Amino acid sequence: MAVVTGASSGIGWSTAWGLARRGAIVVPTARRTERLEKLAAAIRERGGDAFPVECDVSEPASVERLKDVVLGRYARCDVLVNNAGIPGGGPFAEMPLDQIERVVRTNLMGVLYGTKAFLPSMLEAGRGHVVNVASLAGRFAVPGSSVYSATKHAVVAFSEALHYETSPRGVLVTTVNPGLVSTERFPHRDATRAGGFRARAVMRPERIADVIVRVVEREIAPEISVPRGLAALQALRVLLPPVYRFAMRKVSSGPIRPTRAPEAD
Repeated sequence: MAVVTGASSGIGWSTAWGLARRGAIVVPTARRTERLEKLAAAIRERGGDAFPVECDVSEPASVERLKDVVLGRYARCDVLVNNAGIPGGGPFAEMPLDQIERVVRTNLMGVLYGTKAFLPSMLEAGRGHVVNVASLAGRFAVPGSSVYSATKHAVVAFSEALHYETSPRGVLVTTVNPGLVSTERFPHRDATRAGGFRARAVMRPERIADVIVRVVEREIAPEISVPRGLAALQALRVLLPPVYRFAMRKVSSGPIRPTRAPEAD
């Protein structure tokens, strides 16, 4: 069975569908219960098995309740997809501390809380897969998105280190690093309006969901980036730093801007 966070829309929604189609029991979780109920109902109508649970991944107590519900109902968690995330773009000097904390608690601490909750049962069973949805911003220092990039860099580092710890005990940890994906929270309208290759670079969430399902089915670890061509640019950062920095400056002066951090609820 699989737990998918941030499942009320976007990549999480599509991932829950993708796993359900492969026959997995799915527990979609997010803060918006109405959407979760609709998702679970639609999955069940098509012959799948889904049990929605409300959860705010930025709150440890909420994650603990999720764990108790899942393990109490199913006695196991085979796959955990830590997908929940929020934008964090905007000049750092202008971001209020409460927004900075929200981004860090959701994008980084939410991954740590979820993994901490479900990893012990996976290790006890000697099997399991933790999939952490990060970003190519976790591999590149994205101008104008310092806080968001910092959280995603941390997720990539945490996931790789944890994989080396747990894989000898049968539990895989994988980071999935998408590029630009058009979702409710990350519409990327600037890239779409720019047209040309920028518009073509914006992917649908279903593409990332398909990658996540493939990662689980084929036991791919510890990292995969989408599209893979952009991941190759990491070599540029190491081998030709001046060229890499020039490219980053061009990105920051172009028409594409990082999605800003949300205002407090």
